[in-house]
Amino acid sequence: MAEHEPTSHSTAGVIARALGWLRAHRRLVQVVVVALILLFLGLGVRSSWTRLTHFQWHVQWGLLVAALALFIAQELSYALIWRGILRRLGSHLDLVASERIYLSAEFVRYIPGNVWHVVARVLGAERRGVPKAIGLASMVVELATKITSAALVFAVSLLFWPDVSGITRVVPRDVIVGIGIVGVPLLLLGLHPRLLQAGLNRGLRLVRREPVTLTLRYRDILIITGYWALSWVVAGIGFYLLVRSLTATQLTIAALALAIGINAMGWDVGFLSFLTPSGLGFREVAIAGLLVACGLVAGADVSLGVAIVVAFMARLLTTAAELVCVSAAYLAPGSVRTQRPNAEPAPDAKRAGGLG
Repeated sequence: MAEHEPTSHSTAGVIARALGWLRAHRRLVQVVVVALILLFLGLGVRSSWTRLTHFQWHVQWGLLVAALALFIAQELSYALIWRGILRRLGSHLDLVASERIYLSAEFVRYIPGNVWHVVARVLGAERRGVPKAIGLASMVVELATKITSAALVFAVSLLFWPDVSGITRVVPRDVIVGIGIVGVPLLLLGLHPRLLQAGLNRGLRLVRREPVTLTLRYRDILIITGYWALSWVVAGIGFYLLVRSLTATQLTIAALALAIGINAMGWDVGFLSFLTPSGLGFREVAIAGLLVACGLVAGADVSLGVAIVVAFMARLLTTAAELVCVSAAYLAPGSVRTQRPNAEPAPDAKRAGGLG
């Protein structure tokens, strides 16, 4: 055993030095990653540029406007769901305050790291009387349920794929089946309040904060996950309308399900990338790859180029939706009610239901 210790120590040392280098040169790594992604996307467009210029684009402005409206609806739903989570945890925010805090923090996502919006929202809620511990707990519940719901929506959409060979060329079919059989139950199990509480308190201990007790029941968590799934359906319909406004894709239930799943999984990939602001590049690569794999965009010889254009148009529309929602939240009339930071929540608030 002693003979293996030097190797073990040297391996650990190499990993530690590598992680240290990555932390020290994080900005450089981010720039290189973004450059490589943009290069990959650019090469994809270039390879089919001649055919793209002759591609019969079916731009339908009415569908584009409808897609934007649905993206706006999803953006507004985010704060409503978060407000419902806070209420279940025993804190209250009025509608205008929750929208302002949530939407303002959304723009912080464009700072590399994908965590700054958490800090901004917790601090914003604290100024409105929500204890910091409850704010952090709400973020843990939100992120866990939002990420899981997107994955579940994509898993359901796989049932509508006409041919999964586009995926199985990259991921073996047995792995996909295994993920479906094992992964989905594990995702749902991971949402159990005890597991979420354990993860949250571990993080609080690292920052020397007092542990908290989640008052949510498992049923509450599943209901919140359902609300997120509905928001993905709304945005997915918008994404489908975007695809339909640019290409000759026909309106079918299968095509609609594919678009909903692809849009949701694209968000998951972008959020979990952590390297680029708001998942820039990673989301587009995921969406373009899935569009090609499932054959949702017409024309096999130009499908990659078209898919890349659609992916970046989706980014533009979602950013436009954020701008519209932030502007509306700050221009909306109405006062922001506050409560004392140390005020005890009402006894019935701990089990409050609904998103109102």
